[in-house]
Order: sequence, then C-alpha cells, then structure tokens
Amino acid sequence: MRVAAAALALLPACSGGSTEPIGTSQAALQGANGISADRVIDSQWGQGYCTRIIVSNQHPSATTGTWSVELNVGPGAIFSSWDGTFSGSTGQITVTPQGSNGAIPPSGNAEFGFCASIPSPGVEPVLLSVSSDLPPVGGGVAIAEYKLPAAIDAMVSPDYATELWASFYRPASLEAGRQYPLLVFLHGNHPTCGTGEDPRRDDNNQYATTGTCPENYVVVPNHRGYDYMAVDLATRGYFVVSINANRGIHAAPSTPADEFAIGPRGRLLLRHLERLSRWDSGTEPTPPELGVDLVDRIDFDQVGLMGHSRGGEGVRFAYNEYRRSGSPWPALIESPVSIRGIFEIGPTDKGQNGQFLNADQTAWNVILPACDWDLSDLPGLRPFDRMMSIPEPAPFFKSFYHVWGANHNYYNSEWQLADGNSGGITGCIDHEELFDPQEHGSPAQRETGRFAAVEFFTANVGADRDEAANALFDPAFPFPSVPYRVRRGYHPGGDSTYSLLLEDFISPTGTSSYGLPNTTGGTISVDHITLSGHDPSHKVAWIHDVVAGSSTFFQSSWSTVGTGFDLTGYDYLDLRADRGWSSDPTEASFLVELVNADDSRSSAVAVDDYLELGPAPRGSTTLPTARIPLSLFSGATLASVRGVRLTFPTPLGGASVYVANIRATRATTEAPAALARLAPVASSAAPPGSIPRAAGAALPAPRRITAGNAIQSVRRSGADAVEITLTAAEFFDLRATNLVLTVGGERSTQARHPNGDLHTVQFVLPRAAFDRLAAQEPVRVDYGAGSPVVWDFGHLDKTALAP
Repeated sequence: MRVAAAALALLPACSGGSTEPIGTSQAALQGANGISADRVIDSQWGQGYCTRIIVSNQHPSATTGTWSVELNVGPGAIFSSWDGTFSGSTGQITVTPQGSNGAIPPSGNAEFGFCASIPSPGVEPVLLSVSSDLPPVGGGVAIAEYKLPAAIDAMVSPDYATELWASFYRPASLEAGRQYPLLVFLHGNHPTCGTGEDPRRDDNNQYATTGTCPENYVVVPNHRGYDYMAVDLATRGYFVVSINANRGIHAAPSTPADEFAIGPRGRLLLRHLERLSRWDSGTEPTPPELGVDLVDRIDFDQVGLMGHSRGGEGVRFAYNEYRRSGSPWPALIESPVSIRGIFEIGPTDKGQNGQFLNADQTAWNVILPACDWDLSDLPGLRPFDRMMSIPEPAPFFKSFYHVWGANHNYYNSEWQLADGNSGGITGCIDHEELFDPQEHGSPAQRETGRFAAVEFFTANVGADRDEAANALFDPAFPFPSVPYRVRRGYHPGGDSTYSLLLEDFISPTGTSSYGLPNTTGGTISVDHITLSGHDPSHKVAWIHDVVAGSSTFFQSSWSTVGTGFDLTGYDYLDLRADRGWSSDPTEASFLVELVNADDSRSSAVAVDDYLELGPAPRGSTTLPTARIPLSLFSGATLASVRGVRLTFPTPLGGASVYVANIRATRATTEAPAALARLAPVASSAAPPGSIPRAAGAALPAPRRITAGNAIQSVRRSGADAVEITLTAAEFFDLRATNLVLTVGGERSTQARHPNGDLHTVQFVLPRAAFDRLAAQEPVRVDYGAGSPVVWDFGHLDKTALAP
C-alpha cells in the first residue's frame, strides 16, 4: 500500500479538489466458486478518483493465485495502480494478482487499487465479474453484470440515451444440457446519484441524463436492491436479470399520454429480453463477464417478471406490449416468450393513453404495503379489481398480499430513506411497523417480500414448478406462522366454469347483478357505491346503520323463486369484505346462508371464521377474500341455489361493512400438497417493533417547508407556455408519484430537474392557465393528494414574467 499512499499524496496537486475518503461502494459481485469482489471509492475529485477492490474468498479452499476481476473504468485512464496486474489502463480491463496477494485463504481477502483521471466529473469504475481457479461451490450463486454503451434507442425512449445494464444471477454450477427459467426484475423511480453513507443520501439525478454523477457522488445501484430475492431464487435454479433503469428512463418528463414514463420502462425490459435471446441463440456472443456461455441455456417458455413501484406497472406494460396485435417485439426477440407469472410490489396504475393495464392470462400477485406513504391509496388494488371481471380461457389466479407494517421504500435495500421525503410521517398508523423509522432499511420487511416472491415464482415459473406453493396466496388455506400480518385477496381466474359471478353490485341499489330485487329485513341500509382507493369500475355494497338482530339481513337474489343456479361443479363461495372505519377495535361479523330455489335456506356460516373484519390499518379498505367451502352449507340444494343471505345478529361496534364480488369458485390448488407445504413454513423475520399507535389515530398533517425556498424565474416558453423555476434547500425526491405545482387554482405536473439537480425544478404551465391567475397567487409544490410534505413558495408576482 506504499504506492497507494504515494498516489493519494499527489491528488491535491492533480485535482485542486477535496480528497477526503467518501467510503462509497458498489454491491459485491460473486463468482461461481465462492470468490467475491467489492468496490470501494476512497476519494473523488472533479477529474478523477481513487478506488480499492476487495477480493474475498468464501470457498473452503485457498486460491492458488489465479483469481481475476473484470471491470470497466470508462473513458478515463489509470495513472497509478498497486497490488495488481492490469491488462490495460482504460475502458474494460482485467486485473489479476501479483505474487504477494495471489493466495487468499478461506474467509480471507486481498486488495488492489488504482487512481484514474477522467474526462468529466462523475465517471465511476463498474465491477463486471470476478472469478478464480477454484472449483464451483455446490449450491452457490454467481453474480455478474453486463453494461452496454448508452445510446439513443428510438423504440425505448427517443429523447434520451438509455443503456442495457443489469445484474445477472445464476446457480454457480450449471447442469449440462439444461435450460433455466428466467426472471426479470425492474425497479421503480428513484434518484440516480447519492452521497454519504449510513444512510446514503440520494438527492441528485444527473446520471439519468449524462451517465455521470457530481463530485463525491456515486451512481445509485437501484437494480441491486433486490439481491435478497434474486440470490435465493438463483439457488433454486433460476436465471435472474435485475435491470438498472437509471439512464434516460429517470430523465423522461411527464407527458399527458404517459405521465409516469411507464412505456419506456416496459420497452427497456423488452430490449433486455431481445439481447438475452440473441445470446441464447448464438446470434451474438455472450459477454465474457457473465462467466457462462448462454447458448441454449435460457428457457424462454418459462419467464417471470417482478416490478416495484413504477417498475410494477412497467412489467405489466411489457407483458401487454409483447402481446399487442402488431407489436414488433415477438419478431425482435428471437425465442417466443411465455410469461408465466407477474409479481408486483407497491405498483403505480396510471395507465397509457387512457388505457389501464391488466395481467390477464398469467398468474399475478401484488404486494400492498400497509405503510406506503409514497402511494398511500394503494393503486395496485385497481388491477385486481378489474381482473375480477376479465374471462380467461384457462384459470390464472390473481391475488393481493396486503402486508401490515411495510412501507414503500424498504423493499429495495438501496432505498435507504423512508417514504415521502421524511414528510410528516415516521411510521405506521393504527398498527406497528416492520421497520425502525430511525434505521435505514428493514430486514424484517424484506423477508415478507423474499418469502412471497420465492413462493410465487417456484409455483408458477419453471418446467418443474411446484404449484402447491400458490397456497400462500389462496385464502382457502391457513396463512403460515410468521411474525407479520397479511390480508389476502384472491380470484382463481378463468371463465364462469371456474368463477361464476353471483353478485357484483353493478346494478342500481336494490337490484341484483341479474336484474332481480334484492331484499332486506330489520333495520339496515344497503347502498351500491364505488369505494375510494379501488378501480372506478368496481362496485361494493355498503351495509350501514345496522340494528343487530336475528331478522336483520340483506339478501341478493340472482334467480326467481322456483329456479336456481347449479353450483354442484364448484367448491367455494367467495366474497370480499371489509369493515368501515371505526375507533371501536372489536371485530365485526355476519352470518352467510345460501337460499335454495324453494326459498328455504342452508345452515349459517360465520364469516369471521374465514376473514378478519377488524379495523384496517390506516383505514385502507382492501376488501380481502373469504373462501367458504360450499360443503359447510348443510341444507343447501347446490343443484339449485337462487341467492345468498347475510344476517347481522351481533352489533358492528359502530362500524359499517363493505361486501363485494360474490362468486362460486372451483379449487385451483391441490389441498393435500398445499397443506403439507405450508405446515413447516417458518420465517427468519424479526417480530414487528413495538411502536404503539392509538386506534383510529388521525393522519398527521403534511410537513410544510418554507425556509430555503425561492421562485428563481418566471419565463415564457414558446408562444403557449410559461416556465416557472423553483429552488429549495430540501431536495425534491423522485418518487412513484410526480411533483405537482399549484399556483392559485392552476396545477401542473410537467416538470424537469435541470442537470439532474433535485434542489431545482422547472414546471411548465400553459399560457392560458397563467393568464387566468390573479396578480398575486400562492405557490406550492407537493406530490398530490395525501402528500406528506409540502413546499411553500409564497406568492407569484405575474409582473415578474420575463421574455
């Protein structure tokens, strides 16, 4: 390290800038044989950096001296190096050991390093792969990266350069002649440059436009935030590709047709599939840094997608774009692709050109974080609501997984600050967190995602998949014993032979979905309404002002007296229900009976045996699913059932009840196998932290920021628009939702951050809207309805408009 010290001593003269260690690192790559490499940048300045690469050995044997690391130092040039033999001094290079550090003992490590000059600030070295002469470790995982040059791709994003950059995870030992199922991950909207550590503060987006970060910043490896899922899945025999969408995608401004830039995200994913198919077919050689020849190694008939936040809607877009009539992608991707399952975490649902995206004809699950302060209305519910009514030629289940105590950010381990730019919210409302608001990430929360993702993909993707694992998502089966709480919604998919619609409350109040009068008894009110947070097309029965009693009921009738529906081919009566908000913590309940053709009724089943109707976290009425076996309705003539009756013999504790989507359904998961699989399930997640909240606690007011804000300029932008530039001492975070400018009664979401500076935002307001403003109007910026933080900018003076 004497050479390193000498190199560092030269830096002030070389750069004229700071050389303080910044301690930033790239998540470690891992070879197939227990060897790994971690990059640590010790110092940066405007025209250079110094970095160390730490090579570690987890193999039970010592290396014999032939380990190697491949990395890309970019367009710069190495001017000083130590403790390694370098194959070159610019671009993509390979480093092998010098004699003194070639043998790395088990659990030991070696280091080499270099200093480089760069043509512009912010260029960083990128680790691509690491390997050694040791034999593969059985059951191990290899992690490598591919990163192709950035370029304008007219099909992906015609206005900004994008790049194909991803982490590639695979089993360390591959079986001869075997094709491996492929999973592709896509992260959400997040800044691309960060600084500091514990936590790293991601408050710059320069990489999105230039491919570089400012001095003393590092590129945020957004795609490495799902290592905890990808490594587990790779050990189970999957190839996993986690895409980095930093370049270009995060620079795209909002447009009326695609407000969240979902289309470029989905098309970027399809570009990766295209390139992977070329490597698989041999049309192009596999990049050597991947450490394996991919020719005929990928099973494109068994593909799964995972997306988080905007990435969730992005993978749904890719799925629909590939299937779209006239789509160019089936011809571009050399192998036909069958997407067997889509797994989303806290997704957006903004739509494209007025059309909303579904995931029909594939298995689908969405995680809904109950403490999501970025997407507090849980828009991932809306696709589930819509897909309840989409017939399919075969049953592909849809489910939601409402995780109590989970926030939006901590499912990505690289997103180290809690949701909402800290806002006025530090934890959960009405329930306990799975995270410590003072910590920067949550292993307990990540465990809820890992467990669900592993079960989902092993059940639905792969030639040797185990479909019994879908029992985790099916409320017909008990939830395993884990230290967190989940409410589940479920639809078996298929057509009416798998899911027969009995009542969707789509007709006016008082009328069933089949046009017959519904009836009530006792003191009870029932209204058919749309419910906040759900898809506008979705309807529920709002049952309220109930005076409990044995004769207080609501009955939906789908056939006239003397006739009925034949339910003998079905296994369950499914219904979705939730309790309306009330400060009373008592769980609500009601009885369910089937009404026969002759108007006699079956025995009653208590819904609380199949569904919890207690206070929902934060009042979120997700409408989880109860699946009641039809065999429990003794006295029912299943060959001829004309209705269902809900009776309310016990008080609701001042609450109301919502009921939706009553169906007769068939079993789609084999019960013995499912029960055997779930019985031994255990979890390593720590129990939720004890941070008590009063039941029914009100949402905190948004945090209002006034200090450090300024209206920098108001200028004409062409003939029909005005550009308003605002600056703030506290940065404007990149979130799943867009920033919203409000000036008086006018609003705009068309915003950009010049040079990636998240302390500055430029909004475009139509000239007609500007002209409608009064001479002095209040100005604020937030994230729309429910925003936890608001920036106040005082008043806009219209006379300040500059040419």
